[in-house]
Amino acid sequence: MQPLSGRRNIQTAVLDVTDHTALAAAVSGFDMVVSAVPGFLGLQTMKQVIEQRKDLVDISFLPEDVLPLVALAKENGVTVVMDCGVAPGMPNYSMGYHNEKMKIEKMEYMVGGLPKIRTFPFEYKAPFSPCDVIEEYTRPARCVENGSLVVRPAMSDVEYVHFDTIGTLEEFNTDGLRSLIHTMDHIPFMQEKTLRYPGHIQLIKALREAGFLDKEPLDMNGTAVIPFDVTSRILFNAWRSGPEEPEFTVMRIKIRGTEKDAGSQSIGLNFYLTCIIVFYNFSFET
Repeated sequence: MQPLSGRRNIQTAVLDVTDHTALAAAVSGFDMVVSAVPGFLGLQTMKQVIEQRKDLVDISFLPEDVLPLVALAKENGVTVVMDCGVAPGMPNYSMGYHNEKMKIEKMEYMVGGLPKIRTFPFEYKAPFSPCDVIEEYTRPARCVENGSLVVRPAMSDVEYVHFDTIGTLEEFNTDGLRSLIHTMDHIPFMQEKTLRYPGHIQLIKALREAGFLDKEPLDMNGTAVIPFDVTSRILFNAWRSGPEEPEFTVMRIKIRGTEKDAGSQSIGLNFYLTCIIVFYNFSFET
C-alpha cells in the first residue's frame, strides 16, 4: 500500500474481499474492476464483482473453471477478461491474432519472472502471492497433443534452454494454457512451460516430496498445522523483493502453421517471439 498512497489520483483502502458488503461498496463508484487477488480468492471475487454489474479484468491465478460464470455475466450485462496478466495474457493475444491469419498447427510458450541478482538457495523472488507460485508447482499441468488433452505432473519434463542475453535457464511443465485449452481446442498441439534458474526446481521438488507442500493438517501437540500454509509463510519472506530490486521477465512464444497469400497458396509460417522485460519491483507489505 505504501508505494501507492499519496500519489495523485490514487486512493487506497484496506478491506476483506470476502466481505460481500465491503467489496460492493468499494467498487460501487467505478466502471471497471481489475482483480489481482491471490488465486484462492479469485473465483469468489469475480462472482461478486459480476453481481455488482461491473466489467472485470482478472489476473489472479485461480484454479477453478470460470466458464460456469458465463451465464451470470450475460445476465448482468458485463464483460469479464480472465488470465489477463503477462502470461497467461500476452500469449493468448498472440494466439488470437494469428488464429485469424493462419491455420495453427502447434503453439508452445515458455515464461518466467526472475531476479537479476541470484541469491542462495532459491535464486528466485515472488513479487506476487507466494502461495500462487507454490500452486503453480503443485497443480497438474495440462497440454494438448494430437488434439487430445494430456495431463502431466507439475514440474515434470525439465529441460535446459539458452538465451543469449541471459544464459541457461531450466523449463518445466506448469498449468499455464488455462483458457486456451477451451477457446483454441481446434489446435492439435499446445504446451506451456515455466522458466527458472537451473537448480531451483530440484529444491522445490525436495520440499514437495518431504511433505512441505501438503495441504492435509498435521497434529502438532494438539494444534492442527497445514504444511502448505507454513511453507508459504516462510517462502514469503525468502522470496520477498526488496525496494526497487531489479527483476526481468523472459517469454518465448512459438506458433507454427500455414496461411493463405493473395494467390490462395498455402505458405508455411513459423512465428517466433522472444521478449525480455526488465523492471523494478516495489515491496508490498501484508
